[in-house]
Amino acid sequence: MELRLGFRITLVLVILALTLSSEKVEAQRAGKTIRIRISFVIAALEHLLYVLKSLLNLPSLGCKNVHYDLAFILDTSSSVGKENFEKIRQWVSNLVESFDVAPDKTRVAVVRYSDRPTTEFNLGQHKTLEDVKRAASNIRYLGGNTMTGDAINYTTSNIFTVQNGARPVARGIQKVAILLTDGRSQDYVLEPSKKAAKADIRMFAVGIGEALKEELEEIAAEPKKAHVFHVTDFNSIDKIRDRLRRRLCESNCLFDCCYTAEAFSSKKACLSVNLNAFSTGVLRKCFNMDTKQFTLLT
Repeated sequence: MELRLGFRITLVLVILALTLSSEKVEAQRAGKTIRIRISFVIAALEHLLYVLKSLLNLPSLGCKNVHYDLAFILDTSSSVGKENFEKIRQWVSNLVESFDVAPDKTRVAVVRYSDRPTTEFNLGQHKTLEDVKRAASNIRYLGGNTMTGDAINYTTSNIFTVQNGARPVARGIQKVAILLTDGRSQDYVLEPSKKAAKADIRMFAVGIGEALKEELEEIAAEPKKAHVFHVTDFNSIDKIRDRLRRRLCESNCLFDCCYTAEAFSSKKACLSVNLNAFSTGVLRKCFNMDTKQFTLLT
């Protein structure tokens, strides 16, 4: 079903491309004019390649070439339960296998929370993948309430600091947090999430069971559809691991963008594009992007 949908989207883009003429358009962004030549066909073909790679799990550069300061924020409240928390431990252990864990590459931290947040281990405390996996298998279960907002605030203030192992901003290492919860927070999450965003922390929100979609969207970075994941129960969390891994692995270059045929055309197509690859087309809008990351044909 997903594969058929991907091909249909690409086919629509190609048909649209063939009916539209190539022009130049001036786009204003951050006070600078960027001249972009339209090429819908190439954009559509790039999208097809992305769909094939994503759905068929074709080889890619992967997370071994993407380095982060990465923090897991794990709900250990009473509603989770010890048996389910063991599945969370295994999920974390499996996910970190995607990364090249080392002091000069990806550093991993874990925060567990219920009534209050606690650091399980800091960024860079464990210097190899095996050390991180061993520590993940020993994350302690707490029980108690679900104070998610407090946990986000704690992570922003205490985990992503140079004193606790985060790299200085000048190093250009992206800060990423993956929050996993199974229910409604008993405190507010919006303001803590805004604070995290202002600190340039890219938040992924993973909800299980009764976790509210609206609350997950308040937590997650933009675009929401790329940073919110939800499954019905703990037995299903492994199903989203590959999707989340793909988002993380291509996090530095994958953005949801809208292309249009003309400067004032109402005809536009929204798709995911890899801006580390050679992308063309009229860039109408991209989310979660800095102007420095433009790599478009001019």
